[in-house]
Amino acid sequence: MRTYAIVWMLLAYAQAFAQSPTVLLSENGIENAYPRLSKDGKRILYQSNRTGTWQLYVMTVADKSQQRLTNDTFNNNFPDWSADNEWIAFVSDRDGNEEIYLMKPDGTSLKRLTQDTSRDIHPYFSPDRKYLLFNSDREGPSLDIYRYTLETGQTERLIHSSDEETCARYSPDMKTLVLLKNNQLSDDIFLVDASSKALTNLSNTPNVYHGWPVFSADGQWIYYSSMEKGTYSIYRIKPDGTAKQQLTKTKSGEEHARVSLSAEAKLMVYNIKQRKTISIVSQSLENIPKL
Repeated sequence: MRTYAIVWMLLAYAQAFAQSPTVLLSENGIENAYPRLSKDGKRILYQSNRTGTWQLYVMTVADKSQQRLTNDTFNNNFPDWSADNEWIAFVSDRDGNEEIYLMKPDGTSLKRLTQDTSRDIHPYFSPDRKYLLFNSDREGPSLDIYRYTLETGQTERLIHSSDEETCARYSPDMKTLVLLKNNQLSDDIFLVDASSKALTNLSNTPNVYHGWPVFSADGQWIYYSSMEKGTYSIYRIKPDGTAKQQLTKTKSGEEHARVSLSAEAKLMVYNIKQRKTISIVSQSLENIPKL
């Protein structure tokens, strides 16, 4: 009987956790995408197409007040905070094609980083603030993982294969990277040893699409989106491939994607897509059943 009681309690916790998240921003027909929590969990950086092109904004979680950071007719997207929240990296086509830029959180001190005729997208800061990981097809034909050294401007290709490699992020200790590999049949999540470049397939689910993996601040979990059950939901898994958990349950017509975590791992924000509307929501991480 005790075993059944424990199982029932875990199921109850899981059901409670799967209840409706808190909606922070939702505008009918508008896409408010790629939310990024600040280190203290008080601000959310995101991109929106409410003006007709992608522009960048910061929203305060407490009162939902918003500040517009870019104000032009170009597309500005894929934003990311530096670890100290002193800088924002993003992609813009203001100079003719997609390049990576830096700016301060108030929209000042704009600086262009990459100079290439190919696409440079998905910039992510390293935890030590020395590097940006990004995707580019500059050595074609597929997207590969590159690293930009912020102090020197040096760019090097880290990961290359015949597949598409995207959305690379460092672990907190920078000994490992997590990324997506796409072979046009599926997106699998891989871990990469930062020294040897050895790859380990973490998801290993043929014909299933995954997306946007990110380490928790303590390095104990990898959060990501998966279509394992037919539509994108939020999951997490241990870096050794164990203890996989589905964290969100979609309603009909929904997709849950692009998760971002607070530093103390008490809160996650992510996107819910319904038709042409992409909303930003938050959800507590404090009531997940312990495995």
